[in-house]
Amino acid sequence: MLAFAGALCAALAHSWYPIECCSEKDCFPVPVERVKTAPGGWVLEDGTFIAFRDARPSPDGRYHLCRYNDGASALITVPGKPACFWAPMGAS
Repeated sequence: MLAFAGALCAALAHSWYPIECCSEKDCFPVPVERVKTAPGGWVLEDGTFIAFRDARPSPDGRYHLCRYNDGASALITVPGKPACFWAPMGAS
């Protein structure tokens, strides 16, 4: 029973990620120290640049991103929509 409750909490914690970005498995929070503000956007520690206009507002005030392969591949993007990257409002 306790294992089920833990699994349920983990699932609910990520339930707001849209299916177009990750199907509940490829998105995760990013520590603030791994995101740097740059002219016009943010730079992740691997050099990935996300323009301010391409980010989504974070519902929990933290940075989040979606990448396949346990975070080892490129940022997931969806044509015609913002990148699968969330930033706190006012974090520019």
